[in-house]
Amino acid sequence: MRKKQFALLACLALLLCSAGCQLADPEQDEASTAPRDRLIGVFATEEYLDLFDHDTWFRDNADKLADGGETVVSPQDSETYGGRVWATQQANGDWVFEDLEGMGYYAYRYGSDAERGTATHMDAGLTGNGMHVTSTDEGESVELEATIYHIPGGEVRYFFNPVYQTPDGAVYMTSGDGVTMSGATEGEACARTLSDDLTTTGPDGESAVDSCSVAIHVEIMCEPTEIIVLQMDSDSRVLDRKTYAPGQVPESLTVEAGCTYCIVETRKAGPDGESVTRELANAGAERFSTYQALENGVCVRQDTELVWPEEAGT
Repeated sequence: MRKKQFALLACLALLLCSAGCQLADPEQDEASTAPRDRLIGVFATEEYLDLFDHDTWFRDNADKLADGGETVVSPQDSETYGGRVWATQQANGDWVFEDLEGMGYYAYRYGSDAERGTATHMDAGLTGNGMHVTSTDEGESVELEATIYHIPGGEVRYFFNPVYQTPDGAVYMTSGDGVTMSGATEGEACARTLSDDLTTTGPDGESAVDSCSVAIHVEIMCEPTEIIVLQMDSDSRVLDRKTYAPGQVPESLTVEAGCTYCIVETRKAGPDGESVTRELANAGAERFSTYQALENGVCVRQDTELVWPEEAGT
């Protein structure tokens, strides 16, 4: 019963805090002098990841509870009793959370200090908006940004669980906060940003600050039902017209001779009926993007490379 009460309180806190669509990061325990693990990204889940060790917490606080005293879960309690889900390293060196349903986006380190590198993991369902890694003598800065596109209808809810890497390279996640959107229409969005700075001191006494910031947007997109690619000449006449089901657009498309631009029409079905969005690809454009809705309501992006005739790209 107590476990269910804690889960209920966690969900209630989510609903109260998500009214503004953005939640504050929890305070860090700055008093600790032990080497801290570094924040490297986020793992998004549709359900709350309850990793708190309720049984041990109740046992350790039994005296206070028996005396009728009030006991709350402090930030230190969260650190002491909060559980972790450890990632598994693949043969190619990548880290994955094999037994969890969700989408991860993180930049992990590999190699020794002398030959250290940074690699990125991003699961399907996350559309990358950008990644920036800057390394100087003063430290390393990592900035990640991505969007989850989700079809409308009912309640759209995501929890953003921080992903960390230990000094010896292992990767794990802890439970995090979330956002909720109800009755949202296409284009409505909210975001969650996690960030952390880690100061380390080298053998020579010089300090370096490593920082990580990861921003995840959740945006509503009506479900794509049909994609039409039009190839147009300089007089706006149609040279070629092809229709595809979402997810069936070829990865590469050779443009017809005489084509000066392409129009990509995406027909969508939503609560208010059918709608159409259009993307223009002028001569020389490298690619265009389309989307396909999966069974879980997430819209996955597919990029199509455009191969232009030489005269069109000049």
